[in-house]
Amino acid sequence: MDQTSYRTLDAGGIRAFLAGLPAIATRLGGLAEQWQVREVSDGNLNNVFLITGPAGEVCLKQSLPHVRVDPSWKMPLDRTHFEAAWLCAIGPLVGGLTTEYLHFDPVLYVLVVESLSGHTVLRTALMQGADWPEVAPRIGMFVARACFGTSLLARPFEDVFDARRLFAANQALTRITLDLVFDDPYRDHPRNHWHDSALSPIVLDIRTSAATLLAVENLRRRFLSQPQALLHGDLHTGSIMSTADDTRVIDGEFALYGPIGFDCGMFVGNLVLHFFATPDLAARQAVLRDIDGFWRSFHAQFTALWNADDAPPPGTLRPLAYGPAAHVAQQAFMDEVMGDTIGFAAIEIIRRLIGYAHTADFDSITDPRLRATCRAGALAFAYYVLDHLADMRTIADFLSCLEENERKGLSIRA
Repeated sequence: MDQTSYRTLDAGGIRAFLAGLPAIATRLGGLAEQWQVREVSDGNLNNVFLITGPAGEVCLKQSLPHVRVDPSWKMPLDRTHFEAAWLCAIGPLVGGLTTEYLHFDPVLYVLVVESLSGHTVLRTALMQGADWPEVAPRIGMFVARACFGTSLLARPFEDVFDARRLFAANQALTRITLDLVFDDPYRDHPRNHWHDSALSPIVLDIRTSAATLLAVENLRRRFLSQPQALLHGDLHTGSIMSTADDTRVIDGEFALYGPIGFDCGMFVGNLVLHFFATPDLAARQAVLRDIDGFWRSFHAQFTALWNADDAPPPGTLRPLAYGPAAHVAQQAFMDEVMGDTIGFAAIEIIRRLIGYAHTADFDSITDPRLRATCRAGALAFAYYVLDHLADMRTIADFLSCLEENERKGLSIRA
């Protein structure tokens, strides 16, 4: 990949770049000087712009040679390359549940995709009180389709191995995940921070619990050694754009092959964070509904694809057992994914509360003592889950534990 001609695009450079792409210029309409360029960068890593013309709008993302929010943290430019490859791989599988891929430039590391300016970031929508009961089942369907379709269950191992090789090169962002999610929060590190002293005793308990640290170690090993399917790699509520009727997963730059339960757990963990951050009893009940709805949708869609009557493509892993034995094998696989989901959800909660990258869910709580109590409740819940992971056999167990923590006063009081 040629990095010698790379330059960071400003508004004028963006207009000139897009004017040289006939299909996109036609999509925007009019003359380049008529196009409005608006920066909407929100994440930690990249520059993001919306470009609006007389006929339409597109979104442009460009990698920077450093973390956008910390220029001293240098980064390779190829993350948009992996996001483009992820979009091309999962786009045909997920049926409109992601954004449309339009163009990728390997010199400027620019990715152009469909604009979703009419949608709202799911985290923001939840914080604003939106109750969209179909969103979580749509995400379950997305994960099931993307993961099944990129796994050995759906494709010959030669194709899967080629894809693994491609995404195995996404080492810089996988290193970020390894450090920020699985390592830093469990030891003293300058990137860690938490706003409330009420969390400090729980942090100490987490870091000195042999059961918790063993669970984290096992999950970290699974993250690195179980390349079951192509993952989004950072599937939180800030990586989802939605309306009540349409939901899209975006920002697949962390894509890698890994355990399916990692994507599931990231999403569930962020729903749990919202559960503890919302003061409304009905909203908390909606979160419980959404976690259950997500898992039911994922499970139903994944097993339906697995059990489809159509003959699997030549070279895929055909079942060696039939009848009851096949059902047992399939159930064991899904139970394994469920166990991973619960464990990774707890890890996501912990890192979002005491690690480098926090979430905005708790920011709307104006009372500092209440905010501290809510954060402590979420952290204590995640600690409990990891400390008792062997007892969390089903999503129902996880939800019961969440409700029990609320009853004990570890959550917000209505």
